[in-house]
Amino acid sequence: MKKNATLMLFGFLIIIILFVLMEFRPEIYMPLERFLYDKREFFEIDLTQERTEINIVDIDAKSVKELGRYHNWPRYYFGKAINVISAQRPYVIGLDIIFSEPDSMNDFAKKVYLDRLIYDFKTIFPSKDSLEIKEKIKTSLSSISFDSYIAASIKKAGNVVLASYLNTDTSSLPSSDLSKYFLPNIKNPFDKELTFEGITAPVPEYLEAGATIGLINDVFDPDGIRRKDPLFLNYQGNTMPSFSLAIAMRAVKDWDYNNGKIQILNREIPLENDVYLRIKYQGDAKTFRYVSFVDVVKGNIPDTLFTKKIVLFGSSLPELYDYSQTPFGAKLPGVECHANIIHNLLFSKPITTPPKYIVITISVFLIFLTLLLANKTAPYVSPIITFIIILGYLLFTIVMYMSYFISYEMSRPIVGIIFAFLIGLTSRIYFGEEEKKWIKDLFSRYVSEEVVNQIINSPSLSLEGKRQEISVLFCDIRSFTPRAEKEEPENIVAILNAFFEEMSDTIFQYGGMVDKYLGDGIMALFGAPIHHPGHADRAVSCAIEMQNRIHYLNQKEILKGKSPLEIGIGISSGESVIGNVGSANRIEYTAIGDPVNTSARIEPLNKEYKTKILISEITKNQLQGTYKIHFVGKIQLKGKSESTGIYAVTSDLSLW
Repeated sequence: MKKNATLMLFGFLIIIILFVLMEFRPEIYMPLERFLYDKREFFEIDLTQERTEINIVDIDAKSVKELGRYHNWPRYYFGKAINVISAQRPYVIGLDIIFSEPDSMNDFAKKVYLDRLIYDFKTIFPSKDSLEIKEKIKTSLSSISFDSYIAASIKKAGNVVLASYLNTDTSSLPSSDLSKYFLPNIKNPFDKELTFEGITAPVPEYLEAGATIGLINDVFDPDGIRRKDPLFLNYQGNTMPSFSLAIAMRAVKDWDYNNGKIQILNREIPLENDVYLRIKYQGDAKTFRYVSFVDVVKGNIPDTLFTKKIVLFGSSLPELYDYSQTPFGAKLPGVECHANIIHNLLFSKPITTPPKYIVITISVFLIFLTLLLANKTAPYVSPIITFIIILGYLLFTIVMYMSYFISYEMSRPIVGIIFAFLIGLTSRIYFGEEEKKWIKDLFSRYVSEEVVNQIINSPSLSLEGKRQEISVLFCDIRSFTPRAEKEEPENIVAILNAFFEEMSDTIFQYGGMVDKYLGDGIMALFGAPIHHPGHADRAVSCAIEMQNRIHYLNQKEILKGKSPLEIGIGISSGESVIGNVGSANRIEYTAIGDPVNTSARIEPLNKEYKTKILISEITKNQLQGTYKIHFVGKIQLKGKSESTGIYAVTSDLSLW
């Protein structure tokens, strides 16, 4: 009971530490959780299949080579690209590019054009005032802009989403009203990291042309890996959608959010902390179809390439530093991360997490199972069992993830199992040593040291009670009570001690167990607690040797000049219940059953039949050795319907 209570206490302690206290210190276990999550993601990821539902117009090395340095591109290119794509009727066009400043020619280019045009005008109109010409040219150059062209392209397309970025700069305010992009029905008790007071938004002309905006604020875990994305952010107390969600909203029109879940395309997608979508990456870099920006601008694409597709503008150029580290090791361009998120929202099955109580219930079961098995099985077996339990749980989480995209927590349940194993094993060793000491103290009075060691080292030994074939020996000193009344108490005690020592040694010699001392008698068991098939032969041979030893004892100093001791022995065999019997204050290992009763009742018959050793018919039938035995007769024992045959064994012959 003490051992079981201790195990239960430790089990609950593990659960409280892992699932209650660590809720307040997730940084302790989350690194391991992220590591295991990433490994599971690596095994699940499909690196072969291309996703064509979303196409990426890539500002790549080819585009830079043919169109020149990216930062010097006129915005005309983007307007032209939007026109080419919108002509093919895509679902949505999303630009992962922030156009926060009005388009204008850079100062260096202005100076080059100014000098060139002044020179040309002077050549053509030499009589004109140079200062007047210079001012007019400067005014003309300053007004050169493709914003109107892009705005017209946005208006013509009618489905463009532009990127915006929230920041902490309170002076960074938009030049146009953004209230129409707020989501008033979604309250925002969001994390502080999702709350901002400033925004970098597109130029008003683009918004007036009908563009929608979405926020490209990324969230990375402490290890720098992008595993989730916030679908909502807080701008000055107002909820705004992320870039990916804004594109999904524009693509399907009909969507809803309720109780931390997105309802879209007849699907319900639960969000972590009511905000975060766990990203289910569809593959390695370029899993989605990439099209070079320059090919779009020049029209070198099939006529239906973007028809009924979602089209994203972005860049794979390393020098633009728009890359994110993924759980499976690859670095993806930011635009492809958005493609994965949009794919999760509209096409692929998203990752969900089970309710916390399910994880805790499974963990409690596995922790207590491990505690029990580690405590009950051999030390060389329990590590194997624990490994199988851990492997089984890992396989369960992998199957649930790969088949149903349900992400079960791995770190805390596995850590709990490991601690349960260590505690269970330690408890087994500690209480095992205590039990061995207790067994040694219990049995060393009744059996030889060799048998005690066998009992301790026997893995199958149970002291709790079981049925077992044994032989029971009762030995009693004849006419000792009258003798005890006549002699001095000191002499009686000395004689009994000498007798018990001699008889006990003999019993130990034949592998027997002294069950108890009965005044001037002994009860001994053969075949218990260690079972051996020759228990009947051991008992009979022991009885013969006990009769021989009593003659030696009578010749010792303690009995010289006194009446010699004579003993009678009764033996019976059969199935008995053996185990620890007693109260909380006193307990002893003993046998209960027919062999005990029979041997106790046939022992006194030695006086009637003038014999020294009597055995039951059952014992006689189990003997394998050769003994001098003769039939005495049948007797009717109390409590038995049939008479019992008894046999006498002569003590002066044994071939054991």
